[in-house]
Amino acid sequence: MDNVARPGAGEPLHSSAGARRAPAQRRSRVLIVEDTADIRYFLETLLKDQYEVAAASAGEAGLRMATGEPHPEIILLDVMMPDMDGYEVMRRLAKDPRTAEIPVIFLTALGSVADEQKGLDLGATDYITKPISPPILLARVRLHLERSANARRLKDLSEQLSRYLAPQVYQSLFDGSRQAEIQTQRKRLTVFFSDIKNFTASTAQWQPEEVTLLLNSYFAEMSQIAAEYGATLDKFIGDAIVIFFGDPHSLGPRQDALQCVRMAVAMQKRMQDLQRRWRGMGISKTFEIRIGINSGFCDVGNFGSALRMEYTIIGREVNLAARLEQAAEPGEILISSETHALVQGEILADAREPLLAKGFSEPVVIYSVDQAAMEGDGDASIIRCDRPGLRMDIDLDRLTGAERTQAAAQLRKALVGLEALPEAAAVPQAEVAAEPEPEAADAADVSLPEHMAGLDLALGLSRAMGINPLYVSMLRRFRQGHQETTARIRQALEDGELKTAELLSHSLRGIAGQIGATRVPHDAEALEQALSEGWPREAIDGLLVELQASLGELIAALHAGLPPQAAAP
Repeated sequence: MDNVARPGAGEPLHSSAGARRAPAQRRSRVLIVEDTADIRYFLETLLKDQYEVAAASAGEAGLRMATGEPHPEIILLDVMMPDMDGYEVMRRLAKDPRTAEIPVIFLTALGSVADEQKGLDLGATDYITKPISPPILLARVRLHLERSANARRLKDLSEQLSRYLAPQVYQSLFDGSRQAEIQTQRKRLTVFFSDIKNFTASTAQWQPEEVTLLLNSYFAEMSQIAAEYGATLDKFIGDAIVIFFGDPHSLGPRQDALQCVRMAVAMQKRMQDLQRRWRGMGISKTFEIRIGINSGFCDVGNFGSALRMEYTIIGREVNLAARLEQAAEPGEILISSETHALVQGEILADAREPLLAKGFSEPVVIYSVDQAAMEGDGDASIIRCDRPGLRMDIDLDRLTGAERTQAAAQLRKALVGLEALPEAAAVPQAEVAAEPEPEAADAADVSLPEHMAGLDLALGLSRAMGINPLYVSMLRRFRQGHQETTARIRQALEDGELKTAELLSHSLRGIAGQIGATRVPHDAEALEQALSEGWPREAIDGLLVELQASLGELIAALHAGLPPQAAAP
C-alpha cells in the first residue's frame, strides 16, 4: 500500500530533511490531558508541526500545567482518567479565573447524548468522540483557537475603550441599562474637585516629559482610590480632577456624601506618600492638593451631538464645588453646608468664614474637614511602608476575609522571592508526561501488507491522516505496549480494583479503534460496560477471555506483518 500524501488540512504532519518550514512565528500552545500514552503520542504527532504542544498524563498534572506559565490557549481533555476524571478537571478549570476562558475540547469514547451534554454544561467548548478523526480534530482546534483569539481581541479593544469612560458608565453600556444617546436627568449628587496647588508655576521650567511623568503617577494613584470608593471619575483638566457620586449608581445621598469625603481624606493621605516618593526621585518641590466638595441637584447624562458626546455633569452645584476647591488651602478639604448636613455625626468638620464665591450673590457657608480625626494614626489595622524599592499600604479594615487570604498569599509569594538565592534552580516540571519525543518516522516509502488479521488497514491509515510512517509507528507502539493489557486487567480483577480494570479496557478500546482494529474495540467495550454495570464475575471472565483472544490475534498479526524497523544509526 503506497504512502498517501494528505494536503489541505494544515501543514504536513510528517517531517523530512527536505520539508519546507513556515516562517518563524509565535505558535499557539495546546495542552493535551490524556492518560493513554499511545493517544498522547498520536495527538502530539498530529499537532506538533503547527502548534506548541504540552502533554499531561493525569488530571492533577493537567491542572498544574494549565495554571502555570505559559498558559495554554486550548486544552484537549480526556474524560475517562484515573484519580480525577475530565469532568472534575473541567469544573476546576471553570472555577479558576486563570483558566476559565481557555477553550476545552473533550475527547472520549463515551458517545451518548447525556455524556456530551454533561461536558458542555460544565463549560466545554466542544466534544470529539474516539476514534479521533484527524481532519475533524485539526479543524476544530483551528476553529476554536480562532474564535478564542477573536474574543481576546474584542476584550482587549473593549478594555482599551473602557479607559475613556468611567467604569460605571462602561458597565451600564455593556449590560444594556444605559444607551449611547443624548439624554440627561436631574439628580442629587455629591461633586468633588481637586487640583495641585501652584502646579503650573512650579513646573514651568520643566521638560514636558517630566511633567507628564509626574501627572500620570498622580492621576494613577487618585484614580485607584476613586475606584475603591465607587466614585464616577468625570474628567482630568490639566492637573485638576472632577469626580462625582450618585450616578449611574447611588448608595443614597448621605452614603454618597460620606463616601466622597472619605475618598478625599484617603487622597490627601496618599498625596503624602507620593511626596515622599517624588523626593526620592530628586523632585524637591512640595506638591499639595486642595479639595472642594458640594452636594446638590445637578444635570447628569450625555451632552454633545450624535457624532461626539460626553457623559458629565453641569449646574450651579458643580460650579460651587469648583469654587470651594479654589478657596481651599494646600492639603485642605472644604465642604459646603449641604454636604456637611449629610455627613455630620460621622465626619468632623470645623466651620470657616463664609466664602464670597464668584457667581454667587450670597456668602457661602463652608466647613473644613478635620482630617486628623480620620487619619487612623497608630491604628493596628493600618500597615504602611514607603522606601526606595519597597512600597506597602494595607488597610485591614477595608479587606474582606477572601481579600485578606489573597493578600496573605501574595505577601508569602513576595517573601519567597526576597529570600530566594539568585542561583536557585527552577522548579522541576514533574507533571510533564515523561515520554520521549514522538519518534521520527521511518523512510517515507514504508509499505504495509495487503492484509493483517484483526485490522482494517484502510480505516486505520485514514485515521492517521493517510501518512504511512505515522500509522506504522502507531502500530509498533500498540504491539509493544499492549501485549500485557489483558493480564493487567485480570490482575486488577483479582485485586478487587474494578475501576482500574474498567479504565484499562476503556483505554484499550480507544487506541484500538484509532488504529482501525476490528474485533478488539468491540470486545473491550463489552468488557468495559460489564465492569461499569457490575456484572457477575463469571460473565466478566468470559468477556475477558474473548478480549484476550482478539487482542492476541492482533498482536500476532502485527509481529508477523509489520515491516522491520530500521536500525538506529
